[in-house]
Amino acid sequence: MTTRGFARVLPVVCALLCAETSARALDLTSPNDLPPSAWIVDFGGYGVFEPIYEGSRTYTFGFKPQIDIRQPGDKEWLAFPNDAVSINVYETSNFRTGPAFNLSLQSRYHGEDIDVRLGKADVDLAGGVFAEYYPLGHIRTRVELLRGVTGNTGFAANLSTDYIWRPYPEWTLTLGPRAQLANDQYASDYFSTQNAQKTGVYVPFHAEGGLLSAGAELMGKYDWTAQISSKFFVDYTQLVGDAADSPHVAARGSAEQFIAGIGASYKFAIQP
Repeated sequence: MTTRGFARVLPVVCALLCAETSARALDLTSPNDLPPSAWIVDFGGYGVFEPIYEGSRTYTFGFKPQIDIRQPGDKEWLAFPNDAVSINVYETSNFRTGPAFNLSLQSRYHGEDIDVRLGKADVDLAGGVFAEYYPLGHIRTRVELLRGVTGNTGFAANLSTDYIWRPYPEWTLTLGPRAQLANDQYASDYFSTQNAQKTGVYVPFHAEGGLLSAGAELMGKYDWTAQISSKFFVDYTQLVGDAADSPHVAARGSAEQFIAGIGASYKFAIQP
């Protein structure tokens, strides 16, 4: 979500909810000609094929929504499918920072998938800050520092770097590494078990923090028009350390995780 501050989002949400009575659509073919009070909304999402929980070898289909909101004159930042939702409070031509949050509805605690005693919440809400920096026009670096509010109450840092390639004006391709660091609380909430079988004996497993995963992400976007785009991504993650050793993963799961998604987005402008 691209805004200069959280307060600027509120009138946009109201306008979207009441668009048929309080807002009028604007022509987006010439965005530089839009009035300063207008809002540009990019709304879409991905159909996703992903593990039922992190570390599982059983996959399912899901949906990942995406929305970006900005005003004319604001820079249009490149959106990545697995970034936390972020709100710009300070930005320059190659840097932005502000609050971020992430809501996960993907369970990591499926008792029927492994012989353990479980009991954590499936819904995790985390909040914190993010910073994104472009040392070169085609290189993006990003860090997210998030602490759990519900479900998992630990602390995690998500690190990413991407190479951006635009072979043609309508094509955008990116590729780059990913890594996640976490404290003991975060690792324990996700990967510890109270009662796991090991060599015929039931013992607890206590996961500790550190580097939990490393991998890479490939993303592509094709702009059919100024308003309609198609998107896809493929994400590979290798769980490491205690995350890979956890009975959640080692007994009946897999340390290698793949996520793939394909989707579309529609961009429009409104005048509240």
